[in-house]
Amino acid sequence: MDKWRVIKSKSYNGAMNMAIDEAIMIAHKEGKVKPTLRFYTWDPACITIGYFQKLEEEIDLDKCSELNVDCVRRITGGRAVLHEDELTYSIIVGEDNELMDSSITKSYKFISEGLVKGLNLCGVYTDDLNKGEKISRENLSAACFNAHASYEISINKKKVVGSAQSRKDGIILQHGSIILDFDVNKLFELIKSENEEKKQRLINFTAKKASGIENEINKKIDIKELEKNITKGVQSHFNIEFIEEDLTNYEYELAKNLYEKYSSDEYNKKR
Repeated sequence: MDKWRVIKSKSYNGAMNMAIDEAIMIAHKEGKVKPTLRFYTWDPACITIGYFQKLEEEIDLDKCSELNVDCVRRITGGRAVLHEDELTYSIIVGEDNELMDSSITKSYKFISEGLVKGLNLCGVYTDDLNKGEKISRENLSAACFNAHASYEISINKKKVVGSAQSRKDGIILQHGSIILDFDVNKLFELIKSENEEKKQRLINFTAKKASGIENEINKKIDIKELEKNITKGVQSHFNIEFIEEDLTNYEYELAKNLYEKYSSDEYNKKR
C-alpha cells in the first residue's frame, strides 16, 4: 500500500498559500517528499483568480482593500474564487502515479469521488457526479462558482466544491475550495460588473448554481471533523495510507522565496 503525506490545516494569507502549494510541487518533483494531501484556510479572506484571468479588468481592487480581502493569482486555471468560510485542500502527485489518469477529466473525477466519500462520512450526501454544463454568454462572469465543470461536487444541484488542476514538469497540483457558507453578495462586490443591473442578474444566477454545504444541509460543520473525514475518504478511495507530517524545512524555504512572486504586482497583474 502506497504511503502518502497529509498536512493538517493552518491559516496563511493568499500569497503564502499559493507559494506553499508550488513549493510542495517542486519538492515532490525532486523526490524529496511523498505525494501530499494538504489542508489549509485563509487569513485574511482572499479572492484568487485563475492563471489566465485579467486581474484589473475583472476584480475591484479598491473594494478588496476596503473589505480587507487579499487577492492573488493561482498557478491553476479557472475563474475567481472567494476563500473565506471554507476548508481548502490541495493534492500534489506525479503524473506517472498509477492512480492518476493521463486525462485531466478522469483524474478530476477520481479525486472528486474521494472527496465525496469523505463528505459522506460527515453525513453530507451529494448529487451524483456528472459532466459539466455550458452557460450562456449573458450569464458568464469572472466567478468560478456560477458554472459547473465536469464531475464537480454539488448538493441540490448547487456547486459546493470548486477545484482546479495544473500539470507542470510531470507533477499534478489539484486544489479546491470546500465551501461551508457561501456569500454570493460579497463575491460580486469584489468582481467588476458592467452595471448594477447585470451585477444583480449574475448574483441571482450564481445563487441558483452555487452554495455552501451548511447553507444546503442547514447544519454547522466542524472544520476539523471535515478535514479528518475527507482524509479518511480519500485514503479509502485511493487505497493508500496517509502519514501525518508537516512541511519540511526545504519546502518552507522554497515557499518563502516563492512568496515574493505571489505577493508581487508584477505577477498578479501580469495580464
